Amino acid sequence: MYHANGDFGLVRMVSLLPTPQSQYLFSLHTIGWHRCNDRYCVTRPNGCETHLILITIKGRGVLRLERKEYDLTAGTIAFIPRGLPNSYFTPVNGLWEFYWLHPYGDAAAHFLDLAAPMGSYLTQFELGYDYQQRMETLMQLCTERGRGSEWLISQQLSDLLHHMVIQLCSEPGQESLSNRAIRYMKRHFREPITLDEIAQSLFVSTAHLIRAFKKETGCTPHQYLTRYRLLFAVQLLEFSDRRVEEIAAEAGFSSSSHFISNFRREYGYTPLQYREVLWGGS
Repeated sequence: MYHANGDFGLVRMVSLLPTPQSQYLFSLHTIGWHRCNDRYCVTRPNGCETHLILITIKGRGVLRLERKEYDLTAGTIAFIPRGLPNSYFTPVNGLWEFYWLHPYGDAAAHFLDLAAPMGSYLTQFELGYDYQQRMETLMQLCTERGRGSEWLISQQLSDLLHHMVIQLCSEPGQESLSNRAIRYMKRHFREPITLDEIAQSLFVSTAHLIRAFKKETGCTPHQYLTRYRLLFAVQLLEFSDRRVEEIAAEAGFSSSSHFISNFRREYGYTPLQYREVLWGGS
């Protein structure tokens, strides 16, 4: 374990080297504890390579994420998806005590990828669940690294992450289900995503997603995704000279024929006819 005192405060940290088993378990890259003054500030313009979790024990920190500020007060957990630009710091004349961890490996990464589109990045501790003790136990396991420790770490980390995600799902005042689904579709529309995948990412059944989405928006998730892809394709038709096959693939359609039939149904033209009318009138 690494200990340090600096002009920003105190830190304890453990870094783990990956093993052949790490990819398949709930593993950790780093885990640590900070007690910081207002000289502490971290800025990541390109985000982190792994997901990041901040668990505040005392005092207050501030997290900037997606052009919003979040107060990290005692009893809160902040979830920062990988690749998302972020910064966090201790306010002027303040003190902030918190734990952090960077999960590692495919198991943890894929699990947290499902949680990332939910649109909620901050939650409260679950009553009766001692996050501070859980983090100290994880740090001790990471420090000792005895026989079977990787499996014990995986068990403890999986339990902690499940509690965190359940809290994020049930947070009062979170975005509507349709907004969370739209957020997911906008991030993944170029991929061959299905309604089952969207529903799974939001921890609801496909039937519930369709009912709630139509009630909140007036259309089905499939209709929304198709229209969003078409709007993206229109931009490429207007401002590029890419071939129809390239545009279809770039916009997430399974084939150019599927793209053309949906485009004609929505706009009354084929993509090429639309481009000819547009460019011919310019």
